[in-house]
Amino acid sequence: MAAIGTFAMNSDVMIPVFAGEVLHKQVSGYSIMLTAMGLGSFIAALVVSSKAKKGPNRKLLFGSGIVVCLFYMLLGMVHNFYLTLIILLIIGFFSVNFLTTANSTIQLNSDDAYRGRAMSIYSLVFMGSTPIGNLFAGGISEKLGANAGFFACGFVALLFLVMILIGIQKDKIKSVHAGQQGDIPLLALTG
Repeated sequence: MAAIGTFAMNSDVMIPVFAGEVLHKQVSGYSIMLTAMGLGSFIAALVVSSKAKKGPNRKLLFGSGIVVCLFYMLLGMVHNFYLTLIILLIIGFFSVNFLTTANSTIQLNSDDAYRGRAMSIYSLVFMGSTPIGNLFAGGISEKLGANAGFFACGFVALLFLVMILIGIQKDKIKSVHAGQQGDIPLLALTG
């Protein structure tokens, strides 16, 4: 959540600059861009609510986060208004998928006594880290342009997600090896 919340939830800062500098659209273009993102979010909300009985899925969590990052990077290379609308629709869709999956994962995996505290930390990480990402995105956009801002935000968030996935994979390998080493003496004693 920290990686995505910090670097990939900067559309409120990035889209106005992108609309003016890159696409040369004014207020109407900006509002259409936000509408496209909102439409993607709305569609995702309908899809997620229809699959709510299945519970959160780790693959969906990381997959949707990665898709958001990749499409942020793709948006950093686009100069076409209509292609931008499609990309923003996709970003909106996968952002809501990520957020709802992360939220439900935290809530369902927290003990009842600690759920409120866990959600407070979740909210702090989500809402509290976004201004740091906004500063990063604004700095990059000011120096290198709005395209570079989107690309850099997507790239940094993706880099953090890949590092997290590598860490999870290493932990799985360690636990498998620890389990095998623990089983050998037990088998030797009983066999």
